[in-house]
Amino acid sequence: MWDFLRKIFSERDGDVTVVVIDEQDPNGSSSFKLRAADLVKLALLVVMISVTITIVMFFATPLGSLYQHQQDADLRQSVLDISDRVIALQDSLEARDSQLANMREVLRGSRDTTFAVNNSELQMQDNEVVSVSAGEDLVQAYEMLSQNEIILSGNVGSTSDFPADAPLQGTLTQGYDASVGHYGLDIAARPGTEFRVLADGTVIDHGWSVNYGYIVYVQHAGGIISVYKHGARLSKQKGDFVLKGDILGVIGDTGVVSSGSHLHLEIWKNGVPQNPSMYLLN
Repeated sequence: MWDFLRKIFSERDGDVTVVVIDEQDPNGSSSFKLRAADLVKLALLVVMISVTITIVMFFATPLGSLYQHQQDADLRQSVLDISDRVIALQDSLEARDSQLANMREVLRGSRDTTFAVNNSELQMQDNEVVSVSAGEDLVQAYEMLSQNEIILSGNVGSTSDFPADAPLQGTLTQGYDASVGHYGLDIAARPGTEFRVLADGTVIDHGWSVNYGYIVYVQHAGGIISVYKHGARLSKQKGDFVLKGDILGVIGDTGVVSSGSHLHLEIWKNGVPQNPSMYLLN
């Protein structure tokens, strides 16, 4: 067969005579001529007819529906697999969000600043200075303040500058609510907004907290301490004497309990949390 085809294509410029001999009737033999071009055309015709028949069978018989059904089944299975993965991922994200929410609740459950006060031994009069001996456990400051740091600076006068202007211009997002352990005001503002000290005083401590970012504590006259949390950068150091309106630093979205750029302001008097709104003009 291959020799026959090779013979035909080798004579592509001429004709090849094919003689067909009937063994039972030699006189009934016949012959015909073939050219390579005719053979190619015949092959192309056969291919086109085969393709046409296949297409007709595919669209006019259940064979096409079966193939399409298989494709749809594969596609549907792929969609189901992707959907299962999305659901699993969503469950994982919800579990993570739940864990983060629980962590936030635990962290928020720890009060921003906690003082333990022995009211029978610690009293502040208008012209008196708080006295705490080394052996007495009268005042304890949670996280930042030690017993020896709750002192009055000799540079602070006997009268305070309250009520005072707000430490920065912003939007009040959460108020004072001692029932849930929120002992201050949250004032939202753009990151990098400067915040200022409420009144004359002395910086008794400052530092970084995982929960609240940068924190600064200022001791004022009258047993008042103002606390500023969620700072992104501080401009004052421990022991600095500050005047009313001095810049203490800039705020940011710092600390794991922060839900956005804001300043958390607390005011404590003789170890007791106060509503800062009562100490502000606006």
